[in-house]
Amino acid sequence: MSIINKLKIRSGLISDFEQISELCKNIWNGHDFLPDVWINWISKDADSFYVAELDNKIIGVYHYCILGSDSWLETLRVDEKYRRQGIAQYLVSDYIKRMQKLTIHNIRLVTSVKNTASINLFTNNNFVEVLNSQYCSIEFENISSDDVSVEFSLVDDSQKIYSLLVNSRINDSLIPLWWRWWEPTHPTLSELSKNSFILLPESNYSSFIVIQRSKNFGYKDDYQIFFSEMSDIILNSALSFIKNIDPSITNRKIFCIPKINSSQLQILKDMGFKQSTSLVILERRLTST
Repeated sequence: MSIINKLKIRSGLISDFEQISELCKNIWNGHDFLPDVWINWISKDADSFYVAELDNKIIGVYHYCILGSDSWLETLRVDEKYRRQGIAQYLVSDYIKRMQKLTIHNIRLVTSVKNTASINLFTNNNFVEVLNSQYCSIEFENISSDDVSVEFSLVDDSQKIYSLLVNSRINDSLIPLWWRWWEPTHPTLSELSKNSFILLPESNYSSFIVIQRSKNFGYKDDYQIFFSEMSDIILNSALSFIKNIDPSITNRKIFCIPKINSSQLQILKDMGFKQSTSLVILERRLTST
């Protein structure tokens, strides 16, 4: 009998933590973030985690979240001892079927451009590449707290943030909320408004910088930035401004995931941001909008 025929799919539980930790111990050289978020995420929405069991042992898992009519797939994992037996494909098919029943319009995910096995898995399931981005980061200890040559207004009221975003010149087809990319629709901008604050340079009200704290998404407490129409001088002052209002940030980092070959990426490079993982966002449309 095929191993697939023996699999049982069920919702993940908090009590699965030890098995999940064991499954992930060698992923990303032992630095997989899934065990760190398992309890936090599953406490909020247990039905979005699904595990595959073989003889009461967890050998696969995936997580998804829904925003509006779109869904984001992440943390698809298969125990290394059971790979190349069709389990990843089985989990992807299970996910797609669940989303079709929920009449989700679009499903997306992100992976490294070097992860050819994952890219092939999803392209074989009718996913297409829709965006290429570059992860960039800088340690706050490398940012000067004295370089505030521009004055800023800080906006932390979610309704005001939403209004600013709606009336801004965001023309990106997808924008990141943490490591999840969504179309800039009402649900996306509303969620972004709840989990961020905005800095407006008083010298140029057409530009802005949106700051998200990763702890709002259940993982660490780094700062993520998303900006538009901003020079490196203004952005550098903005980072100094953030460091001054939160001295405890010294041991953390700030990161951004701009599009490849964008002006934002060049600005970050000029400011000393380090580039690491090149990413590809994949999408499959399930229904016509």
